Amino acid sequence: MSTLIIIGHVKDGVELAEEYHLPQVLIDFIEQHHGTTLVEYFFHAANKKADEEPDRKQDVEESAFRYPGPKPQTREAGILMLADCVESASRTLSEPTPARIRTLVHQLTMKRLLDGQFDECSLKLSEIHQIEESLIKSLISMHHGRIVYPESTKVQKTA
Repeated sequence: MSTLIIIGHVKDGVELAEEYHLPQVLIDFIEQHHGTTLVEYFFHAANKKADEEPDRKQDVEESAFRYPGPKPQTREAGILMLADCVESASRTLSEPTPARIRTLVHQLTMKRLLDGQFDECSLKLSEIHQIEESLIKSLISMHHGRIVYPESTKVQKTA
């Protein structure tokens, strides 16, 4: 059920976009921003549950845990796919150091590349690498540490 809700946000987004008469190019972005990627958390949870109940062992169909797609059809949709996944995943890092961010972005990029998510758009490997580096720089700047200012320098509320 959770998988259906997660996957359903794409369909819901398309319906909202159509209701508000957004341009087709934006609707295409909404449809393609997850491509046919696997909702891994719930897929692995379903496999674990199936393994724990060997007498009721059922094959967990991977296709039931994939977004319906289509895969990104344009370079821009491919960039959006990467930007969306690395931004949300970076929020799960307990200590978002530059090294951890770099590793996360590279792993997510490679996962999508090896899964064939960029097969239908015209992104070249060299461009994917440039996008990856740009996203790393952006995420590092978003997650950089801030110094804690002493109480006396904070703006005081006036009565």
